[in-house]
Amino acid sequence: MSVSLPQAAGSGIARVALLALMLLIGACATAPSAPPPAEGGTALGRWLDRQQRLAALVQWTLRGRVGIETGKDSGNASMSWEQNGEEYAIRISAPMSQGTFELRGDAQGVTLRGPDRSEISAADPQALMQEQLGWSLPVAGLKYWIRGIPMPNRPVAAVRLDDAGRLSDLEQDGWRVSVQRYKAVGGEELPDKIFMENAPLKMRVVIGEWQLP
Repeated sequence: MSVSLPQAAGSGIARVALLALMLLIGACATAPSAPPPAEGGTALGRWLDRQQRLAALVQWTLRGRVGIETGKDSGNASMSWEQNGEEYAIRISAPMSQGTFELRGDAQGVTLRGPDRSEISAADPQALMQEQLGWSLPVAGLKYWIRGIPMPNRPVAAVRLDDAGRLSDLEQDGWRVSVQRYKAVGGEELPDKIFMENAPLKMRVVIGEWQLP
């Protein structure tokens, strides 16, 4: 600890100043210091608040691009997603030259419409896409990951937050999810660049536009 004092005008004043300085140094050396805050405490509090707010966000529209690598093939496509409660419509245009397709579904099931406008329905969107396209979006989890929160009622293998209490990395349902960038949307911060991997499948989602009600 260093303390600067002004020059004293006489020897008596100097002795008083020196004594005061010694007492001050002694007090600094012996006074107990407050314990540091728990590491990540502030970030954890922000994270808990964010989870509550974003879990309540159940209506949105987004537009962006998705890059897909299957281990055998790769490609890029434009993507739009409309969510309204349990109902959703996901449109992906020409991934790996497969043409444009659309998923429409809710908690009860899903319908896949292909480039020829034919429709196939099933209970599980991921299984339906895998069967028809040879790859699939993890729709059930992505509905939450795209908001930057884990899927509820499912085990989480690992989670890491950034200093602002936002999701950085997540391992859940066999997927590793990395939120690489956030953007301000309607007073909230939402992901706009996400990397996902469940070997051999890799996906990168870049969201160009979020629309909230």
